[in-house]
Amino acid sequence: MSSPPSRRGSAPPTSSAASAAPSGSPRAASLRETGTPRRRSWTVSVSRSRSPTRSSIESIRDRRDGKPWRRRIVAMATSSKLGELARTLIACLAVAAVAYFGSIWFLQSTQGVAGEQEAVRFSEAVQQEANDFRADFQAAVELIRARWSYLDHRTELGELRLDELAEEAHSILGEEPDAKSFYFALVHLVSGLHDGHAFVAPATAVGFGRQRWPFTLTEVVEGIMVHTVADGTESVQPGDLLLAVDGRPIEAWISETEHRVFASSDLARRRYAIAHLARWDDAVDRSFRLRSRDGSEREVRLALPYAFDEVPSQRLVPRERAHRLLEGGLAYFRPGNFSPPPNSGWPGPPEERDAILAETYAEFDRIIQELREAPGLILDLRGNPGGTDLLGQFLVDRLVDGDYIYFQLSARRGGGWGGFGKHGSSAAAGKHSMAGKPLAVLVDSATFSTADNVASCLRDVHPDVRFVGRPNGAGSGAPRPFELPRTGTKIYFCTQRVKSASGRMNEGVPVPIDFPVRWTRDDVLEGRDPDLAAAITALSR
Repeated sequence: MSSPPSRRGSAPPTSSAASAAPSGSPRAASLRETGTPRRRSWTVSVSRSRSPTRSSIESIRDRRDGKPWRRRIVAMATSSKLGELARTLIACLAVAAVAYFGSIWFLQSTQGVAGEQEAVRFSEAVQQEANDFRADFQAAVELIRARWSYLDHRTELGELRLDELAEEAHSILGEEPDAKSFYFALVHLVSGLHDGHAFVAPATAVGFGRQRWPFTLTEVVEGIMVHTVADGTESVQPGDLLLAVDGRPIEAWISETEHRVFASSDLARRRYAIAHLARWDDAVDRSFRLRSRDGSEREVRLALPYAFDEVPSQRLVPRERAHRLLEGGLAYFRPGNFSPPPNSGWPGPPEERDAILAETYAEFDRIIQELREAPGLILDLRGNPGGTDLLGQFLVDRLVDGDYIYFQLSARRGGGWGGFGKHGSSAAAGKHSMAGKPLAVLVDSATFSTADNVASCLRDVHPDVRFVGRPNGAGSGAPRPFELPRTGTKIYFCTQRVKSASGRMNEGVPVPIDFPVRWTRDDVLEGRDPDLAAAITALSR
């Protein structure tokens, strides 16, 4: 009996199917192609005899579909480690999102609270400012009631009812006052005093109009006349009469503006209102209704230049100091203003004031000496804004004879006004005097302050004087500023009462005019001076 074959040397048994395979089948061909048919056949047979796995089937399908990544994502997601990683990532993203949107909410809510707090603070500041405006407005009313020197005088003349004026001004202040309404309410109040020395100086800048009209105006017999015109404004000519602005009559504009200027007399108030009309406009253009010298009317619309752009101006009467002898031998003297020299340290201590004015004193004496042989003198005070009464009194000394009263003053002492003290002087003599010579004084509505005091004094003490022109500005009374406690705004008004030598109140009471003169359009355009002509005629009679 033979022993079983060894495992190493023997061939593996074959299945009946393998042994029975026909020689022409694929299997047989595969076996024939191998170098060791039986070993290879066994290896292949084992490989193909295994059942196909799930992954191999899906891989075959993925290749067939051409989209293997879909299956891989699913596989990764179902993997336990990758799933845990994905869940952790999603949780982190959720936490980050909550933190991000939570921080946004927190910041917005914080900013909202801060904004609300800022709005509250702003509202409180606005309310406090409005309360300050109201309080200072009332303080201004009480200051006027207690300290203004001409309250009783103006009330007696029937020109002022302070309570009514304050009520009008308060309506401008409004329910919610701001800096601008406060300023214009004060202007209405203070200008309503009809005190030419009054003024309102705001503590902070107030928005005025930034434009001006491209021409200047003056009043003549024929109406409100264009006097000078800005370069390039060819549609307006000097001599045109201004009838209306933006369809509104010019008189309505003047009447409204009179409540925003400071003057002691009606004519002065009108004069300054007409001059003020062309300045500080808040419009960029205006329509002007004009009448030409030939009587034809036209409407022109003009762009308004910047307020500080130069518009040529020409005073009807110069203000600089001048003197000369006229035809016929009469003397003419225009002293200019009575202000001390600039940069002189004025006012300084009272004992030093004569030294400051010494040069002006000497110039007055030199002029009087040159003119003293003339048979008469024309003293021109037109447009003279005043200055110091030391110079005014010095001039009167050279024009009158003997001792005289220059003016009378009353100041407030304690709870009431004191009596009027007389302030006089002694006339100069010899070569510095024109006493006894006929005198004509030219005045107009711009004659003011010290010039008013000189005119009023000469009216009372000069024996041979006549006044020519138009009523003077009639303002006198030692103005001083008062600072309102909350806003720092300053208001100015007179604090002394001034009477003339004869006891006539100087404030608001112009001197009588002996020879009234009105200028015509032709007088202005042709450069004539009808006041001077009338004064020569008056002295020649």
